[in-house]
Amino acid sequence: MRIIPLQPVPNQTASYLLNEVPHTVTIVTRSDGLYLTLWRDGEYVIHNRALLAYAPIGYGLILADTEGTQDPHYEGLGQRWQLFVDEAQA
Repeated sequence: MRIIPLQPVPNQTASYLLNEVPHTVTIVTRSDGLYLTLWRDGEYVIHNRALLAYAPIGYGLILADTEGTQDPHYEGLGQRWQLFVDEAQA
């Protein structure tokens, strides 16, 4: 498992390479929570998936609460809530 670095800001983009394939994650904050979109090699593969603690996102991604089991808030991204990718599951 590898951490995808996030910042404690409401809306953001993070990119990473996985098996030589570029991936881009965007996280947006809405009134009812955080949502993730994933591009794999320039194509949408996940669109507006709600981010919930420990719920599988897809393509090997999971968001973990390092202090409990609460759903995420942007102010704790990259600190309390870490985004992981399991390279074997991607």
